[in-house]
Amino acid sequence: MKLHKYNLIFILSAVIILMFFTPISSARADNENATAYTYTISEDGQWVRTQDAYLVSTILFKDAGLKKPEDICIKGDNIYIADSGNSRIVILNKRTGIFSSFGENSLNSPTGIYVDDDNDIWVADYGLKEVLRFSPNGTLLKRYKRPTSIIFGIKANFNPKKVVVDKKKNIYIVSEGSYDGIIQLSEEGDFLGYFGANRISVTPLDVIRNIFFTEAQQAQLFHKIPQTFYNVAIDEKGLVYTITQSVKGDAIKKHSVSGKNILKNASKMVDEQNFVDLTIGNYNQIYAVTETGLIYEYDSEGNLIFSFGGMAISTERNGLFTVASGIAVDNNENVYVLDKERAIVHVFSPTAFASMTHKALNLFENGRYVESAQLWDQILKLNSRSQIANNGIGKAYFQTGDYYKASEYFKKANNKIDYSDAYWEIRNTWLQNNIGNILILCALLWLVWHIAKALDKRYRIFDFVRNVNKSIVDIKIINDIGYMFNFIKHPIDSFYYIRHDEKGSTVAATILYILGLLVFVLSYLFMGFMFSTHDPRDTSYIYVIMLFAVPIILWVFSNYLVSSINEGEGRLKDVYNATAYAMSPMIIFMPVVVALSYVLTLNEAFVIQFSNVIILTWCSIMLFIGTKEIHDYSVSGTIKNILLTLFLMFIVVIAFSILYMLGDEAVNFLYTFIKEALYRLE
Repeated sequence: MKLHKYNLIFILSAVIILMFFTPISSARADNENATAYTYTISEDGQWVRTQDAYLVSTILFKDAGLKKPEDICIKGDNIYIADSGNSRIVILNKRTGIFSSFGENSLNSPTGIYVDDDNDIWVADYGLKEVLRFSPNGTLLKRYKRPTSIIFGIKANFNPKKVVVDKKKNIYIVSEGSYDGIIQLSEEGDFLGYFGANRISVTPLDVIRNIFFTEAQQAQLFHKIPQTFYNVAIDEKGLVYTITQSVKGDAIKKHSVSGKNILKNASKMVDEQNFVDLTIGNYNQIYAVTETGLIYEYDSEGNLIFSFGGMAISTERNGLFTVASGIAVDNNENVYVLDKERAIVHVFSPTAFASMTHKALNLFENGRYVESAQLWDQILKLNSRSQIANNGIGKAYFQTGDYYKASEYFKKANNKIDYSDAYWEIRNTWLQNNIGNILILCALLWLVWHIAKALDKRYRIFDFVRNVNKSIVDIKIINDIGYMFNFIKHPIDSFYYIRHDEKGSTVAATILYILGLLVFVLSYLFMGFMFSTHDPRDTSYIYVIMLFAVPIILWVFSNYLVSSINEGEGRLKDVYNATAYAMSPMIIFMPVVVALSYVLTLNEAFVIQFSNVIILTWCSIMLFIGTKEIHDYSVSGTIKNILLTLFLMFIVVIAFSILYMLGDEAVNFLYTFIKEALYRLE
């Protein structure tokens, strides 16, 4: 009995010791440091949770008396805050913990701050409508007011919100309402021009307006201007980065010297429409923060590495934000995020997982590809679904010349551009190794073919094949299906014979519709990886079938109805059969295009695109000829018939949509009525 008592005491003691000495990560749910999860993008483009990349380490400026701070900048051991509400700049020395401030007598509403390599402090003051330059000790050196140059423009806005400076002391100013881009000044204050303006997107409605309205009318009625930049950052190389709000997929830009966006994955970036600030990390990573406190970290090409942080909804917690307004990174990879509403700075420290990822990126950037691949491999063991890790190891293998492994990882990462480059190398190597054998094989086939033709001419050795082929062709249904090849050479005559029941049949047309559906599914879901736009695993086959069948059904019945009241001679059967045979180019040639998509690279994408356009145009011409021949219309009558058919199809779709919505409302009403009646009866 005593033994059991001592065992119980021993177990309780062990539990208590474990409670005190268990590492923080094992109790993450209760740990203040892990207030928000870390997410990344999986290999199939979905958000997935990953290991914690950053944890809240401390909170700064609690007792600094900040009021509506707008911006943050870090240089060396100093943290600089644009304390807009108090009209000053506050500085905290991280090493000593000592606060200092300046600008109370010279600033109004500082909203942007930047510290250059000489430790001069540049401040964008929205209230004064100036940019001010201070010495490291806070002495005012120069004021930059609205440029007086004629080139700047009389009505141009100069409302500085943010500012950065390059190594040559050229000044880049984000001005509220400046639609022409970032305002660029020299160190002396001379206007150098606008930098990197956003483009105006052109919609189909704009195209129609351009056709029917003059430039003067468009300027008066449809005043369209580009989006303005919201914030700006600059890296060690002098490359300028910008944020544009209220846009999706193009919120962050990395500008070349000419102002062009050079982010490799700009069109595929995972971003937000309410980014408020960005900064550049030690390994050229791009950090951006939204107003709601979501923090995104990208690599130098725009691929998402991590996303963490978030908004404090019910309670104020460290690591969650009320209104975020600025972000900065120090030399130790710590991330500082300014909370404007709470007037504090949240500091996130990288975990071993984040540091490993950064090290892998750095090794690759410095050309140490083998070491980089080893690190990416370790990261994949921790999170096998990470797109950035699969992409990273693929790039490492590509640089070492292992194109097969590179293509494997690029495919996992859904990176079609780099996969195309790897595949091009694989294909090129294969062709170089086998071109001799291919030429010999082609020569042998050519020789065998001509010998066989000569023997057949003399001894009729292929009579058996001809007899079998003739017996197969004589089967009516096969003959009717094979008749579609005649449409390629003689479409007008072929439709004439269809109209007079001399060739083709309804059964054959039905089989052609089935073949057309199979070819459509093949081209829609099973193109080669580089040219595929839909994943068969995530696409409903019923949806694809409807996408093919509904337009055809609408066309056949609408065309027949329009033709029957518009002096058309074709029967419903004729419209049905002619439409099926009009798909002959697609049925015959689209499988070839699909096959080509598996051997071509993105450099030869024009072949696929051109082929698709040719096939679509060809089918459209065939449909036009078929409509003309079966109804015996003139060209103008055929155009009129087709336009009326399309209009009727549109009306049917609208009517069906209205009936569907009314029916859905009726069902909901009936369900609610029955539910209420049953409730009252009970």
